Amino acid sequence: MKLKLFTLFLSLLTVQSAFAQKPVYTKAKVFAVNVYRQSAELQNTATVSLPPGMSEIIIGNISAEIDAKSLQIGFNNKNATILSSQFTNDYSADFKIDTTNPALKKVNDSINTVDDLLVKANIELEANVKALELLDKNQTVLVGSNASTVAQLTLLTDFYTKKRIDISNKIVAIRKNIVSLQKKSGRLKSSLKTNEEKEAEEFASGVLVLKVMSKSAVTLKMEINYLTNEVSWNPLYEIKGEKISEPLEVTLKAAIRQNTGLDWKGVKLNLINGISSRNNTAPVLQPWFLYGQNKNDGQHYTEYSPQAEISKTTQDIEEVVVTAVGFHINSNQLNESYNVDIPYDILSNNEVHTVNLFQQSIPAQFEYFAAPVYTPEAFLLAKIKDFSKYNLITAPANIIFENMYIGETSINPDQTENELNITLGNDRRISIKKEPVKDKSGDKFFSGNQEKTVTYDLLVRNNKKESITIEIKDQIPLSNNEAIKIETLETSGARKNEETGILIWNNKVAPSETKKFRVSYKVKYPKDMVISNF
Repeated sequence: MKLKLFTLFLSLLTVQSAFAQKPVYTKAKVFAVNVYRQSAELQNTATVSLPPGMSEIIIGNISAEIDAKSLQIGFNNKNATILSSQFTNDYSADFKIDTTNPALKKVNDSINTVDDLLVKANIELEANVKALELLDKNQTVLVGSNASTVAQLTLLTDFYTKKRIDISNKIVAIRKNIVSLQKKSGRLKSSLKTNEEKEAEEFASGVLVLKVMSKSAVTLKMEINYLTNEVSWNPLYEIKGEKISEPLEVTLKAAIRQNTGLDWKGVKLNLINGISSRNNTAPVLQPWFLYGQNKNDGQHYTEYSPQAEISKTTQDIEEVVVTAVGFHINSNQLNESYNVDIPYDILSNNEVHTVNLFQQSIPAQFEYFAAPVYTPEAFLLAKIKDFSKYNLITAPANIIFENMYIGETSINPDQTENELNITLGNDRRISIKKEPVKDKSGDKFFSGNQEKTVTYDLLVRNNKKESITIEIKDQIPLSNNEAIKIETLETSGARKNEETGILIWNNKVAPSETKKFRVSYKVKYPKDMVISNF
């Protein structure tokens, strides 16, 4: 019985000693980041050595913007088990910078020395200022004494002059010394602050507290992944063109912001054109029943509207990888990701950090476009065929053409057309005018109707040194009222879409050439009718 009690006592002591072990401290290091459009997944490593039994592990350098539900911790060691994990940004342990390291200690010691010299210099300055005040205050008494002889007066004057000059020079020298010491102190404190910030760049305020049970002494290399907010990236294109006979140089860039509380130093970036959380379930349609209301008895029938129910679905995704220099694209059925092979530093300052992803030459057919009904300007378009093979995404684009910044446009590949048009800007060397032809326009009145004839010329002049191809679009009005009759009289050979009334001309215009396209149509409608948008 005593032996059993002694064994039980030893067991309790063992358990108590296990729980009494001091916490084991370590810090996480970010090595890779999956950046979504409005968040990011931080991939970290941390190494810790544990004794047998129960241990409490304190892991610093965790972003305070963590989504705790997304936390994943793993290690390849069957002898250890994580019993619990908790995130906090208010842990009592000291995770501040170790100011006892040699570099910071040397600066701190210098600051203390300079501060001591400043205190002594200020004391000396005050003493000399008081002495000068005392000397000035007593000069009247000394010099103006009735007992003073000429010899005594001369001695006193010499003493006063010499002493005042001596004290004044000391005051000037002390003040210069104080200014010098203040500057030195400022430089040292600035250096200390900079060193502290360099240390702090690697560490955030968040802390993970783990309870781990280990069967034996182990060294764990942990992988710690979690989602964090305060991160975003947006795509941006830069489109460069030298001549209309050469392909476009299209560079995809990423504008990244992050304010997670810790700097990313030398991390591998994977930019994902999607969101980190989505509804991973597909809707299931239910029967759709119509209802109606009897106009006579006012009876109302209840409607059962279509309702989507959620069912979980899984699907195998086949990835297609396109390789480029320092970069490659992973495309799947859900989104695209851009893996950057070069490690990057992204500081936690919420400022834009621009990362060049990749550049590609895209052949395009260049053509000018004008719609005089909207604006008397000609726009240069780059028409890209089979654009899906270039992995373009919807994004704004800066245009640089012929070494000049033209402006901003947008790329939108989310369309059903076979050709992608990119507007490169308007060209002022192409003149567009719309001139009415008065002798072929006018109004006529009949007994019950009136007739209006409209005629005008579209003039296109090419002031460039080379020929251009231009597409011009205009339109003839349409009628959805049987009382309004519209007759097309002349279109100068334009292709006309009868459903939309759009007129299209495709022509080549030589240098310094002016081409004219005449449009004429007749509108007939009742005399008492007013057409507001004519």
